[in-house]
Amino acid sequence: MELCLYDREHGYYTREIRGIGSTGDFSTAASLSPQLGRSVAAWINDHAAAHTQLIELGAGTGELARATQNALRRNFAFTSWERIRRPRSGLLRYHIIERSPSLQSRQRKLLGRRARWHERIEEALIHAKGQALIFSNELVDAFPVRVFRNDLPWSELFLSLERGSIQEQWRPAASLPHSTVFSHRWEQGQVVEVHEAYHHWLREWLSAWDSGQLLTIDYGGSAREIYHRRLTGSRRAYYHHERLSGVDLYRLPGRQDLTADVNFDDLITWGEHLGLRTVNLTTQQNWLAPPAPDDAESLFLTAPQGAGQAFKVLLQEKAPDSSEPRISGPSRD
Repeated sequence: MELCLYDREHGYYTREIRGIGSTGDFSTAASLSPQLGRSVAAWINDHAAAHTQLIELGAGTGELARATQNALRRNFAFTSWERIRRPRSGLLRYHIIERSPSLQSRQRKLLGRRARWHERIEEALIHAKGQALIFSNELVDAFPVRVFRNDLPWSELFLSLERGSIQEQWRPAASLPHSTVFSHRWEQGQVVEVHEAYHHWLREWLSAWDSGQLLTIDYGGSAREIYHRRLTGSRRAYYHHERLSGVDLYRLPGRQDLTADVNFDDLITWGEHLGLRTVNLTTQQNWLAPPAPDDAESLFLTAPQGAGQAFKVLLQEKAPDSSEPRISGPSRD
């Protein structure tokens, strides 16, 4: 999954992707409506007195950044990163972490000099002196997953190349990653995914972050929500808006998106073990500002039978004295 998505020569995000939106390979909430950006801006506005450094993780085509900055412009200015006189309205620094050269190019064309780009979050945190508001939209789902099946005991999925095609092989799991998914009782044959790569990535940079909040927006939920009536798990591929599963996951490596639902119970548990405080977990429907009745795109984002419930919004916080791990239950709306 890492190779198919991020290989520098053949990866989907680094080479093949044509764009995001109705005419591109897939759509995100930010590409459909500025409503998400307005809600992110409202969150930033509530904390801008203490945190003027903003870090967006994986900015797509830059639509979320543009909508967020547009909504903040009444009270704040975004600089070209040169020395300028501080405007009376205030000053914000906008950092973007982006691995994809093609997407970074699109972002630069859209945002100009209103942002600064980095390949690693540690670089942005150095500029921010460890204090920042950090946020992402549909980032975690693009991290590689490990896949397990309940064969009493657990088996893990491996892939092999046989006669020019990718084949699945299930082998007894030598070890299980740290995940809440294994605390549940599943029927035999249930397949589950663990975003262990995200856990490792979080652990790598979190010590460089001293204070602020972490806002994570993605599709998923609790383990029970994700795997309810989904015996084969949540892995899927998208090719020009067509949803693929099963053996089609391996049909076009590097030319299609690969993803899996996010287990937010894991994000909460991993964060709290690393010293983050869980502020809130809610649905996108509850978190977004109510849309106007004639705003079809925003109504789609808040639809209770669709994106409004499928997407969750997790807010975590790091205080200057939060170096010691803490354990507490998740807070949900």
